[in-house]
Amino acid sequence: MIKIFWAALWIFTASVYGDVNRFEAFMAEQVNDTAPPSAAFAVLRGHEIIYENSSGYNDSQRRELTSTESIYHIFSLTKIMTATVMMQLVQEGRITLNADIETFFPRLKAKYDDQNATITVLNLLNHSSGISDRSGDYRYMFDDNYYAYMLEQEEELEAYIDLPYLPGSEAKYSSAEYVLLGKIMEKVTGEPFADLIRKRVLEPAKMERSGFTYTDKMAEDQVYGTVKFFSIVGFAMRMFMEDDWRDHYEGTTLWLKQFDVRWQPAGGLVSSIHDMALFLKSYQAGSFLDAATQKTFLHAPNVKVNQTFSNYDDVRFGIGWYHLKNNNEFFLQHQGLGPGYRTIMRIYPEYDLSFVILTSQTETDIDLWADKLFESLKARPL
Repeated sequence: MIKIFWAALWIFTASVYGDVNRFEAFMAEQVNDTAPPSAAFAVLRGHEIIYENSSGYNDSQRRELTSTESIYHIFSLTKIMTATVMMQLVQEGRITLNADIETFFPRLKAKYDDQNATITVLNLLNHSSGISDRSGDYRYMFDDNYYAYMLEQEEELEAYIDLPYLPGSEAKYSSAEYVLLGKIMEKVTGEPFADLIRKRVLEPAKMERSGFTYTDKMAEDQVYGTVKFFSIVGFAMRMFMEDDWRDHYEGTTLWLKQFDVRWQPAGGLVSSIHDMALFLKSYQAGSFLDAATQKTFLHAPNVKVNQTFSNYDDVRFGIGWYHLKNNNEFFLQHQGLGPGYRTIMRIYPEYDLSFVILTSQTETDIDLWADKLFESLKARPL
């Protein structure tokens, strides 16, 4: 019945958004070449879902067609939900954006240029703290059990993290910052991070096929990720992934098994394209936050990102979202990249348009996919 409904939605919206067929043709061509083996996308106008579709197969045997309810790892798109819950806590007065994170982690002290540096919650949210995924092993600074273990092993512990820049002066993407945000949220509320996301995001948005582990129903319709052997990003992902995530090779393509991600706040959620559309629906409708907090979320002062390797005209980080300008178009964006999957979510405020794309291959040129979808939609607006 669900699939019949979404087929009807596709027929209706295809007549409204005729030029989306250009993107559909592109997606079908890519999926037919198993680059990626499966993909799905959803489009919203304002807070209304106007289009959802999927293509390809969930598995290497091509037995299970991908549907709009099929489950993907969304990886770093999770960060937008983490930021959403943190902004709810700000709205409730339980924490402030200017709170010094040393309040929550007394051992986590930072220096820049041999001077003490203060890192705030906002610095973590907009990736301007200077703490990176390559900052070394500083887990003992915020994990009491690990700290006790390190003392037991008589390991030498650094008293400070040396930062590459003064917090707030520039931004550099880091998953480590969102892991810390998750820990802060647990300290503030006394609740596990996964429960906070479930109660404050997934349940209100009616995202019934999303979570940090697979239910039996979700496992029946999961999309298995793929990684190409001969690619730079594929090589990096193979170094990163755990051995029990691997299933088998089909030629030069590595197929992955079902797996869970431990660093939940930075990229642990699994979800379907329909659920991600429901998230955007609630987000755009202002269902998660009041108007003032939502405005802060979207328009808080952003921080310039070093653009040495960027194709965009201007790159900045706001709370959770990249703030991007390209070819005179402004949009908000976040991507997800990890073993087996590549995902993207964009909001175009000027067009009152947003969309999300999920694919089952690490090497997907997701920026190209998003650009093509936007151009198709822009070509024939409502």
